[in-house]
Amino acid sequence: MSPIRLSFDRGTLRVDGAVESISELVRRDDRTGFHRAPAHHYATVLDACRRRALDVENRLEPTLRSTRTQEPPPSLRPYQEQALFAFHSFGRRGVVALPTGSGKTRVACAAIARAGERTLVLVPTRVLLEQWSSVLRAQFGGPIGIVGDGVKQLEPITVMTFESAYRCLDRYGDRFGMLVVDEVHHFSGGGRAEALEMCAAPIRLGLTATPPFPGSLGAERLRDLVGPVVFELEIADLAGRDLAPLEVVQVCVALTADERLAYGRDIERFAALRRDVLRLNPDADWLTCVKAIARTPQGSDVLAAMHRAGALAAFPSAKRAAVRELLARHRSDRTLLFTATADDAYALAEEALIPVITADVGRAERQTILTAFRQRRVPAICSARVLNEGVDVPEANVAVIVAGALGVREHVQRIGRVLRPEPGKRAIAYELMTMDTVDEARTRARGRRFAAGRSSSPQRA
Repeated sequence: MSPIRLSFDRGTLRVDGAVESISELVRRDDRTGFHRAPAHHYATVLDACRRRALDVENRLEPTLRSTRTQEPPPSLRPYQEQALFAFHSFGRRGVVALPTGSGKTRVACAAIARAGERTLVLVPTRVLLEQWSSVLRAQFGGPIGIVGDGVKQLEPITVMTFESAYRCLDRYGDRFGMLVVDEVHHFSGGGRAEALEMCAAPIRLGLTATPPFPGSLGAERLRDLVGPVVFELEIADLAGRDLAPLEVVQVCVALTADERLAYGRDIERFAALRRDVLRLNPDADWLTCVKAIARTPQGSDVLAAMHRAGALAAFPSAKRAAVRELLARHRSDRTLLFTATADDAYALAEEALIPVITADVGRAERQTILTAFRQRRVPAICSARVLNEGVDVPEANVAVIVAGALGVREHVQRIGRVLRPEPGKRAIAYELMTMDTVDEARTRARGRRFAAGRSSSPQRA
């Protein structure tokens, strides 16, 4: 029987030879006549060949398993050691879910050091590209490769943005024995998951504060691409011990008479059509209702009215007043303000005379703002989504969540921005909630996750 020959070809695992022995793992590519498997199934295919005592000519081995100089791992807290132990117990494939500020990057650095393999770190943003490269340079010394933000340099440890990975891992997917994916929940759905499929690294570590719900399609997708969730702690498990003590306060506001009139007029148009849909289809979920409404003659106007009502509820005049009061109350603290949209962030920043960070703010300006914040030259920063993930601002101790757009995951990330431990630090997160509107429903839904840890009853503004 001819041996199995494994090679990397355009982002896939090419399998030649006695493929009938592992026919359940490969497919014939009719365009080329070759048999292929997804590159991320490399370890599965290789293990199947070994269990069946097949001869294997492994052409990926020289580049995939090229080792680095061994470095000592960083010291870890007990729960971080437990996370690393769990990762190794599951065959060095899996997702570690820890709250923002609890040291996921440190766990990854320890895993990289102990693996001693060429390592690729994938990150979602240019901000995290800079942050990870700085941390890795400090931990391991020597050059750190960067692919993204106009740079393309491969090194034994390389950091790459998700978008760059999607574009170039069909060429470089066989260069690394270990893959680390920060904010791995992004790959639980969507087309960009192909980036992880094109990487053959058998050692795969995912990091997130917000894993998909167990048993969901997203969780199963990550299990295939990276591995199962092998270790998970939430904010309530660490706040006050390994994270800063946390107090979550709801601030309730009301619409003015004019705002209430405008809100009621717009939301009722949507509610009336939704009632019509539910009469015909009582089991219709939210998305089904929206799609059905969109198909009606007045659908586009009604959906536009619904969006206007939601925008008004998310950012009424009372929330502006509440922000002014909270900034005055915490003028000696360092505060992060989070809005649902970039327009709202700019409006608040202009009114409060504080800097704003959005996707339109360039790297140099962003670094200038963050440096001024750390040096207490500005007391607060306003943002819509850029500060949700990855930006390291351990000095921040107050979060004001004016409104959200992306549900529980976004909420967890935002609160996590103020939880990084500092001596004597106490963190406060304010949730602004417009009563008797869709904003109240959304706020209560995303806040239930923290109900057990709350120490304050709702306040009214």
